[in-house]
Amino acid sequence: MFRNLIVLILSAAAVVAGVMLYLLWQHQPLPQQALVYPQPRNLSEFTLIDQEKQRRGREDLMGKWTLAFVGYTYCPDICPLTLAKLAGVQAELAASLEQPLQIWFISVDPQRDTPEQLQQYVEYFNQPALSGLTAGHDQLFPFVRELGLMYAMSSTTAQDYLVDHSASVVLINPKGQVAAMFKPDMAPGEVPLVNREQLLADFPLVLYQLQQR
Repeated sequence: MFRNLIVLILSAAAVVAGVMLYLLWQHQPLPQQALVYPQPRNLSEFTLIDQEKQRRGREDLMGKWTLAFVGYTYCPDICPLTLAKLAGVQAELAASLEQPLQIWFISVDPQRDTPEQLQQYVEYFNQPALSGLTAGHDQLFPFVRELGLMYAMSSTTAQDYLVDHSASVVLINPKGQVAAMFKPDMAPGEVPLVNREQLLADFPLVLYQLQQR
């Protein structure tokens, strides 16, 4: 009889704890400028070349968190400003993770962005976790599309051509899956940029949601 009472009490306590956790989850604030995918999306195999002329592939995403951003070194505004923000918050974001956090700047302008050009460019941001990578468009286009991003090359023959590309930042989990996307502020007449303070506020909320998956 006493044993049955103990079991009943423990069962009731477990139910109450479950309900409280559910209510807590229900009241957890949602990220304001981030999209968390209901199911992380697998990436196909790919081959990129980094600023040190080393091959990088899907295996280099394993066991690490990755913030991925596409652009090009001749970009006049979105790329340098976004990379400066990512480089500046990397240490603070990494402190909340058990695995390392790397930043991938994926150039979609392989004609001008050679490994030497990428090396010079990423060194400017003074962030060891930042890598510059590129490849031929046969590798870049499907990879960028699977990230949920886009780019479009100009048809001009001028040497100072511009490249249209996404301004969002993708979060890849340590299993090499696309898990979330941080979106830029969009205002008429303004350069679309990820907001630094909002990224810092949204990042732990994104991690919380991913842990509930």
